[in-house]
Amino acid sequence: MNNKMKKHVFKYLIEFLVVVSGIIISLNIEKGKALDYKNELKNQSLRRLMKNIDQDISDSKLNKKIHLNGIKCSERILNNHESLFDTDKDSLGYYLSVISYSETVFVDNQEEYLTLRNSGFLELIDDDELVRLIQEKYSKHSFYKTIENYIGAQNNIITNLVLEKTSYISRGTNNFLGNYGTYESKQKLSNYELNTIQRKKVFSEFYIAQINSGLESDSLLISKIKKEIE
Repeated sequence: MNNKMKKHVFKYLIEFLVVVSGIIISLNIEKGKALDYKNELKNQSLRRLMKNIDQDISDSKLNKKIHLNGIKCSERILNNHESLFDTDKDSLGYYLSVISYSETVFVDNQEEYLTLRNSGFLELIDDDELVRLIQEKYSKHSFYKTIENYIGAQNNIITNLVLEKTSYISRGTNNFLGNYGTYESKQKLSNYELNTIQRKKVFSEFYIAQINSGLESDSLLISKIKKEIE
């Protein structure tokens, strides 16, 4: 190969390398832009998820308050049901009414979590513990519903007790969703009815323990999400 031919080959090789390098650089730039876009979508989804968690915290605090009131009234009946029947049937009707209304429904909004999971955005989160906490949070929600179902089963019995043994004539408000009537039945609370009140109290205490655990983990989640999207 003469010198002139060598120069042409070298020139074409340089031009080829320039074109290939340009293509590679262009592809890397597009890949970087695509990754930046996905990260922005991930952050937007995390911001919406954080708002949902804030709402869960507010709902959980309200649910905790409702169950605590039910537990307090349950304890007063369990400890004093005979004296209440003998001397203070208005209070007995009030306590039963509060217990019957101390039932909650946890709103399980998983839309943003499912968006994160199904879109693959979870894989873009840098903090592995954050991913674990998000997954654990939404896996526990079905357990909340299970506990609420147990509480609801006991509460149906107590509601029927209120309808049967308390007056429809209002003696005042129970600070929840309605009025209460005096206890007008001639019969004291039966062992079955007291056992039902006790069982509901135990389930509510267990539920509050789950709520407290959820409030703690939700607060940690919000802190970690803020760091992730900074």
